[in-house]
Amino acid sequence: MACKTPGCTGEHGAGTIRHTVLYQERSIVLHNVPADICPDCGDVVLTEETTIVIEDLLRTNAGSPETVFVYEA
Repeated sequence: MACKTPGCTGEHGAGTIRHTVLYQERSIVLHNVPADICPDCGDVVLTEETTIVIEDLLRTNAGSPETVFVYEA
C-alpha cells in the first residue's frame, strides 16, 4: 500500500509495533501489535480488525493493575 504522508513515496509493509493507548486515565502499552509501516517516513496504519482487537483487550483488562499487554489475535 502506498504511503499517504504528503511528499513520501514509500510503500507500507507488514510489521509489528509497540502502541501506547490512553484508556480510563491510564497509559496502556501494547506489544507486538500488527501494523502496516512505511520504512521511509515511519507512518503507521492499523487495520480495522487490529483496532477491534485492541478495544476488546482494553475492555477485558480494564480492571487489571497491569499497564503492559501483549497483543494476541
